[in-house]
Amino acid sequence: MNSHRSRNSKAAGFTLIELVVVIIILGILAVVAMPKFINISEDAHVSTVKGTGGAFKSGINLAHSVWAVRVGSGPADDLPTFGDNESGEMDFNDNGWPAQHWGTADSEGDSPQLDNTDDCISVWQTIFAGDEPTVSNDISNETDYVAVYNSDNSCTYTYSANTNLSITYDSLDGSVTIDADPT
Repeated sequence: MNSHRSRNSKAAGFTLIELVVVIIILGILAVVAMPKFINISEDAHVSTVKGTGGAFKSGINLAHSVWAVRVGSGPADDLPTFGDNESGEMDFNDNGWPAQHWGTADSEGDSPQLDNTDDCISVWQTIFAGDEPTVSNDISNETDYVAVYNSDNSCTYTYSANTNLSITYDSLDGSVTIDADPT
């Protein structure tokens, strides 16, 4: 009877080898799971940029539609586009695409142009009507996006959390390109 009791008490615990094997298996699982977690974070950044780019493109198209209904052809200065106050006004180029928020055209027939980083920022802020992801011209400002003017009437908005992700707006044809390749 005594030998039966000692056999049960031995079987109640784990051996050192069993514990080491379990720890090794948990380590292997952690090494396998970590890249998946990192990939999920990267996927979240890609989705954020795709969503923001889609919303920006929709806003650009809506602004162009307002221009088409109210103006129809040629440039427009201070066209009420989003609301009735000054913050919702846009300037449109000859092709009817948003070029800036504040006008520089001094005479009839001048076409506002997207021609500097401040114009890029003004279009972004007006399109998103103040609820935008933050944008600036300096990455040290801790904004969501950094705007850069390209010399061809276009802007690139680079995502601060992953500088391989960006949104490019071309004011000549209204195209919005989303570069969502994180590598």
